[in-house]
Amino acid sequence: HPGQAAFQGLFLLYNLGSVEALHSVLQLPTALRSCPALRTALAVDAAFREGNAARLFRLLRTLPYLQSCAVQCHVGHARRRALACLNRALSTPKGQTLPLGYMVHLLALDGPEEARDLCQAHGLPLVGQDRVVFQRGHYAEEGLPPAGTCKVLVGSKLGGRSLEEVVMAEEEEVGGDRSKPRE
Repeated sequence: HPGQAAFQGLFLLYNLGSVEALHSVLQLPTALRSCPALRTALAVDAAFREGNAARLFRLLRTLPYLQSCAVQCHVGHARRRALACLNRALSTPKGQTLPLGYMVHLLALDGPEEARDLCQAHGLPLVGQDRVVFQRGHYAEEGLPPAGTCKVLVGSKLGGRSLEEVVMAEEEEVGGDRSKPRE
């Protein structure tokens, strides 16, 4: 089916990090796995598994709207893992600071306010309004990761179009015009 690669890519993105989903995709024919949509989904899955936040969020920024929707439920977890990694790398007894602007870019946050909320939710103190302090013993993970609004990663990709227009445009890119009867 012309749209199979796109649907398999959506399946993998929705089930990001799932061994079963990855195994299912890896069982597909090589020609199908080499399609751009599936290669991108495999790259996103690999970055997620490896905990490579820089690569993961760089890839997530490039995804089309539907793929971004599929992966949105994993963004909070990925941000939490990245923040924990930063904490392990930068924590000192006296504390090291990192600009919130850097975190906004690295974690594809919607702005400094969301970065502040994320830091406060994990017990990381702030210096002024623009720097987070990584200090030993301050990082905490309680409950579910905070759900961000994902305007950068998802909402901005609608571009003023309706959901129907987005779906139809992506479907035409994948498999041609579906309104014409097949002969």
